[in-house]
Amino acid sequence: MTVNNYNRYAILRYHEAGLKGKNRSFFINHIVRNVRRVTRNMDVDKVWAERGLIGVQLNENANWDLIYDALRKVFGIVKISLAQRGSHNLEKLKEEILTVTKNKDFDSFRITTKRADKKFPLTSQEVNTKLGKFIQEETGTSVSLKNPDLTIYVDILPRTLYFYSDPLPGAGGLPVGTGGEVGTLLSGGIDSPVAAQRMMKRGCRVVFIHFHAFPLVDGSSRDKAIELVEVLNEYQGQSRLYLVPFAEVQKHIIVSAPPAYRVVLYRRFMVRIAEQIALQEKAQALITGESLGQVASQTLENITVVDSVTEKPIFRPLIGMDKTEIIQQAMNIGTYPISILPDQDCCTLFVPKHPVTRSNEAQIKPIEADLDVESLVHLAMDNLEIRDYD
Repeated sequence: MTVNNYNRYAILRYHEAGLKGKNRSFFINHIVRNVRRVTRNMDVDKVWAERGLIGVQLNENANWDLIYDALRKVFGIVKISLAQRGSHNLEKLKEEILTVTKNKDFDSFRITTKRADKKFPLTSQEVNTKLGKFIQEETGTSVSLKNPDLTIYVDILPRTLYFYSDPLPGAGGLPVGTGGEVGTLLSGGIDSPVAAQRMMKRGCRVVFIHFHAFPLVDGSSRDKAIELVEVLNEYQGQSRLYLVPFAEVQKHIIVSAPPAYRVVLYRRFMVRIAEQIALQEKAQALITGESLGQVASQTLENITVVDSVTEKPIFRPLIGMDKTEIIQQAMNIGTYPISILPDQDCCTLFVPKHPVTRSNEAQIKPIEADLDVESLVHLAMDNLEIRDYD
């Protein structure tokens, strides 16, 4: 769409936020705040909300491709359009709207008008008809209401009017900051980054918690976690990553526990430590990337045993997804190329050939009785590394 650089606007549409009744303004204000955050230093002059849309005024130096790339990661927005501001005078609008057809290869078109200003003298259908006839005469193309090659949208508001074509997809969901704060156990693998991003899409702000076994293994999993948070931070704008040294805890488990139970014990200690971090961050729940039955530690029995060590709810957004679905989502959000890099993950350290798949509290508690659980949790907490992203 060719537009005058002095007359460029991004028109953002939302869906779920508009269904929130008396709380609608709370959600819309969060979208506006998040849009302002991601477009700062991008030559954006103004961001505001009005009658069913959010407007973004671009100045003459703004790079639309960069701005769209930022906006498409803002949750709560379903459609993004590069628009021009038009005249309420229909004769002037006819000439203005021809700019939408420039450099467009189309044989058919339609006009779709939304008239939020009920004082406007013409109905939406009358505007469609008059503009459609004019464009038909000027371009020699035909009107098609069902399958047009080009759709031109006209939004008539009380104080202004916008027109545009070719809306682009947004991320959907709810704006980050409306759903509370959660702590995500982030491995270097494929699953947990997808789980984190799905919770952001439901309005949650995610705090990342990565367990590593350095120096028992190399620092590759830690490096991957850092890179993954850099990608995921594009979806929420401000993030915190806790790097938790887990090697000493694992050493104690290896010495005291039968090999078959090590993985379950690792997970129980991770959840205990993550709970303490969540309390510090005032996070209301923990998130994991587990999918039911994917590996031995993710059976219903083992999940139940792991969950029993915390009073925090543990959400598993991927619990019913298969690996193919998860991989596709990881590709879509940009984490897959990082996740598949080789690393030495702490959960694979000293894993037995035949881990228990159906553990229970009666089996686990006598084993943990030989471990100083509280001291080991404090040991990990005392040596945390924290990284902030903005």
